[in-house]
Amino acid sequence: MTEQTPPPSTSTHLPEMVIATVAGVAFGMKTGQYLAGIFIGIVLGVLLSALGSRIRARSRR
Repeated sequence: MTEQTPPPSTSTHLPEMVIATVAGVAFGMKTGQYLAGIFIGIVLGVLLSALGSRIRARSRR
């Protein structure tokens, strides 16, 4: 009996990263707090990517 391996994940997190980058830059430009904008962009990107991965994993089942 052969063991089946799942297909490799082809999901990229490009949409999440674009949304996070735009949000971080917009915050930084609007408030003048560029470091806070960078931080917000990074945190938002990680959160959106994790959420997107979870949603994609659920839809594959």
